[in-house]
Amino acid sequence: MKKLITPLNIFLFILVCGFILRIIHPLYYFQYQHDQDLIGWVIRDVLFNKHVRLIGQETSSQGVFIGPLFYYLLIPFYLLTSMNPGGGLILVTLLGLFSIFSFYFVLSKVFNRKVGIVASLIYAFSYAIIFADREVVPTMPVMLWSVWYFYGLWLISKGKGKAYLLLGFLLGLVWNLNLALALLTPLIPLAQILSKKKFNLKYILLGTVIFVVTFSPFIVFEFRHNFQQTKAIVSSLTTTKDYAGGSAPGLAKLDRVMQLVHVNTTRIFWGAHYYPFLAKLTFYLLVGLLVFLVYKKVLSKELSMIMLLWLVLYIAFFALNSLNVSEYYLNGMNVIWITIMSLSLVYLIEHKKLFKYGVFVILLFLTANLYSFISHRTPRNGYVERKALVAFVKEDAKSHGYPCVSISYITPFGYQFGYRYLFWIADLEVNRPISGSPVYSIVFPQSSVDRFDKSFGALGLVLPDYQSYTREGIEKSCEGPDANLTDPMFGYTQ
Repeated sequence: MKKLITPLNIFLFILVCGFILRIIHPLYYFQYQHDQDLIGWVIRDVLFNKHVRLIGQETSSQGVFIGPLFYYLLIPFYLLTSMNPGGGLILVTLLGLFSIFSFYFVLSKVFNRKVGIVASLIYAFSYAIIFADREVVPTMPVMLWSVWYFYGLWLISKGKGKAYLLLGFLLGLVWNLNLALALLTPLIPLAQILSKKKFNLKYILLGTVIFVVTFSPFIVFEFRHNFQQTKAIVSSLTTTKDYAGGSAPGLAKLDRVMQLVHVNTTRIFWGAHYYPFLAKLTFYLLVGLLVFLVYKKVLSKELSMIMLLWLVLYIAFFALNSLNVSEYYLNGMNVIWITIMSLSLVYLIEHKKLFKYGVFVILLFLTANLYSFISHRTPRNGYVERKALVAFVKEDAKSHGYPCVSISYITPFGYQFGYRYLFWIADLEVNRPISGSPVYSIVFPQSSVDRFDKSFGALGLVLPDYQSYTREGIEKSCEGPDANLTDPMFGYTQ
């Protein structure tokens, strides 16, 4: 029995469990919305229009786009599934598995194998991380990027000049994931200073070359478009906005950021169901544990300085600039929280008098997160429901001999997005209601109307008044271009 319970076998068991948690009900949990719709249009543009794209979709900052890498990575999986958006789930599942391995590998190298195993356990079973890994969005690999960046900084602090090659590559990818990751750049000179070694000019130059090559799509785009994004980035950082949650610059904005930090740290370890007082408690516990680990010399002062500044840079940046911060902006901090918790749990487990407390915390973590996963209820307006609705419209239009239809949306603003790619893959010509084509009305929430004819989960569908349309009128309405293909799309640039 002891031969079976080896560190490698424990990790493989964790990896298998992480895989299962990321593939259970893949389509049912697939929240297909506007971002996923845009991804399909970008991939369609590359494959069908033969457009070698330098940009993906526009971000929440007007004039700033995300890089194209994630979209190109998705192409083989879209082709494998006949252009079905569900193919994207294969990619994010593979990236999620690689992330579990990466946390195990990196923290095993930086500390020891026990810490690597605990870190991989947290990453594999955390309810918040599981569903972050299931999101088919360009920002999904942020935690994967951050753990390898952490590894690169550690190597630099140990005088390993070759790490500049890894860091150059990672920094070159920032535009493709989340530009906020660039704020961690000052950690590189800090790690170099802490190493007390002379910098290796050769590897710094090679790392710079790798960065320029990896970052070249951004550079080429900027030269072609008069530095449009650079100007937009500067503007987004300096223009005052209306802040989410009623916050504003100054202490109120800091409070908003800290609220999100508190929620993130709590949901990583204790799942979706927790008492509100735990939010602040978990954050301050982690900060206290960081100090404790340094005091006990479990964590070196050099590495603790890197970790502390990592956190400070994130909090200070989002508290001081004009960006509206959302939860996913802070995912780059998660590697630090997981590292602190992993080191603390291993410290407890390695001391006989504290062993039972370490086991209790791990069991509490697993129980809270598995319960959150089992009790998770996804909004019933995702991929499964939208695809079923589109398929019904297609068949109903066909049964009535309609060569085209029009779609209206009875929804709050924003919920009308996320259907156009599904109409395209269903080969359904869709016009505006003003065209005179038979109108199918999509309703969300269903309580928005007194009556609807069909329901698809939380979505409702009002069918056309069939008697009010004539064959001649319908044929005339279908003579123009397919509005689904020609109308502008929010966030999409050809």
